[in-house]
Amino acid sequence: RVSRGLGDVYKRQGRSAALMEAGGQTKLLVRPMTERDLPETASLERLSFSVPWSETLLSECLDSRLDLVWVLEEERGSELQKGEGRKKIAGYCNLRIIAGEAELMRIAVHPDLRGRGYARILMDTLVRSAREQGASVITLEVRNSNQAARNLYKSYGFVEEAVRKSYYTEPVEDAVIMGLRLS
Repeated sequence: RVSRGLGDVYKRQGRSAALMEAGGQTKLLVRPMTERDLPETASLERLSFSVPWSETLLSECLDSRLDLVWVLEEERGSELQKGEGRKKIAGYCNLRIIAGEAELMRIAVHPDLRGRGYARILMDTLVRSAREQGASVITLEVRNSNQAARNLYKSYGFVEEAVRKSYYTEPVEDAVIMGLRLS
């Protein structure tokens, strides 16, 4: 099983997923999440969220016609030229599209790899895909205290629209609802 994600989008446009150089001996690839990615993505969930999604829930995203799920795969090492570098899921994101509206459900970058622009690569992917899928808006909820994420979203033009009191648990915290109008 494979998320319909970029694979279907790119197939329709006659192109393959983009391979990007991050400098030095690192290659990055954004691609649709597959079943084989589930254990590593679930591990990333546990590192990134106080209430992580289970491997089962992540698997359900692969089967959903509403969800687009991508992983950002990092390959590093001196053996890259031979195709023998070490691959690791550096991040992932999940976009859900319902009735012409998109919602950013999840975005996470491995804690050891934050600050390298990887979240921007994932954001570029999901914003582009939302536009290509005809969504008129992207919405999301973010912890009030997560200033780094809020700043990232604002840099894409998201605006703070409302607050959901005590939305998050472990710890209890308000959620800031943000939106980006695409049309």
